Amino acid sequence: MPGKDKVIKSYRAGSGNGSKDECGPMRGWLPNGSCKVLGHEKHKKGGRSGINGYAVHVQDKVCKNGRTRRTELFIHSEMKPDGRQGPKLPGQDSPYRWDGAGGYYSLVCIKITPAHIRDLFRTADRYGRPKQLKVVS
Repeated sequence: MPGKDKVIKSYRAGSGNGSKDECGPMRGWLPNGSCKVLGHEKHKKGGRSGINGYAVHVQDKVCKNGRTRRTELFIHSEMKPDGRQGPKLPGQDSPYRWDGAGGYYSLVCIKITPAHIRDLFRTADRYGRPKQLKVVS
């Protein structure tokens, strides 16, 4: 397989609300290291507060204290279930629209731009689905 055990692409990503505390659930960035990829979905329907559109589910990750488990981890963007962008909401953030650098903030997940998540799926279609995600901060 052409991409086996090689880095084919990398993307800027965000996790957390700006806190660097990897043991801070719902606020900190994800712990460094590798985790298993559990599945891929192009039309995830997570509802208004959930994950929609292109999504990659990754396994739970334990932080450096050995106790705090980071759960419900996905790589995703801000989009509708069909992968399109929602309308602008003047004066507020839309969960369905990438509105700039603030889109990288997340309570739990790893977020990348809509263009990057589409490219991730195209690259995976070409080289095969990755089985591992490596988080490097």
